Amino acid sequence: MKPYLSPAGFKILAHRGSTEFGAQENTIAAFKDAVDAGVVYLETDVQATKDGIAVLFHDRVVVSSGKSVYLMRDFSYDEADRYLSGISELRLPKLADALMKFPNARFNLDLKTKEAIAPTVAVIKKLGCENRVLVSSFAGRRRRKALKSLPGVATSPNALLVLAIWLAVKIGKSFVLWRLLKDIDVLQIPVKIGFLRLDSKSFIDAIHGYGVEIHYWTINKVDEAWRLKELGADGIVTDFSKLMMSVFGNKR
Repeated sequence: MKPYLSPAGFKILAHRGSTEFGAQENTIAAFKDAVDAGVVYLETDVQATKDGIAVLFHDRVVVSSGKSVYLMRDFSYDEADRYLSGISELRLPKLADALMKFPNARFNLDLKTKEAIAPTVAVIKKLGCENRVLVSSFAGRRRRKALKSLPGVATSPNALLVLAIWLAVKIGKSFVLWRLLKDIDVLQIPVKIGFLRLDSKSFIDAIHGYGVEIHYWTINKVDEAWRLKELGADGIVTDFSKLMMSVFGNKR
């Protein structure tokens, strides 16, 4: 087990920080609320500005005006921060600032764009945060490119790889499953994709057989979290981290 996932136990991951107190997602305020509630794991999204600053922001489109669409990569950091703070009165967080602000937190980083790869890698290396970040992406190529520069960093698979893993479990191809999982530390997945169920005990047990954890997202009901935990899930990603910590925070 890599340091990021140690020690073993049921993990609560705050989805884009904790917003149940009214904080805006992916802000220092949201991360602080989660940390103050006892959360160790902070899930967030990374993009990059035109001047190569890794920032924590989810939406692909920052500004849409008429037929004009502007992405994070179209703005310098100061321009994006000025625009967004004018809407929310909150600063656009830099990845580096968040990592330094919460030195005991572990960050689950979803690379949202290819432009985010290089600045994210640079920040992680500069701050020596390899053991407290997990790097992933919905795009497999993006994830693999980042990991080439971050050997040993924890990771979870992209959506297409998850489907391949599910199929290998379904048809009982153990060697194929080993190949698919050999560089994976944790599956972070929904309970289902379309009509495919990913939350059966047999599936969880099969994944655990290769030393890989399973976290489910986005789980906001306590009874659903209990159901998954009893099936063997190792954690959940949730919008209600304070609530979930009050129920599961002291349980291993």
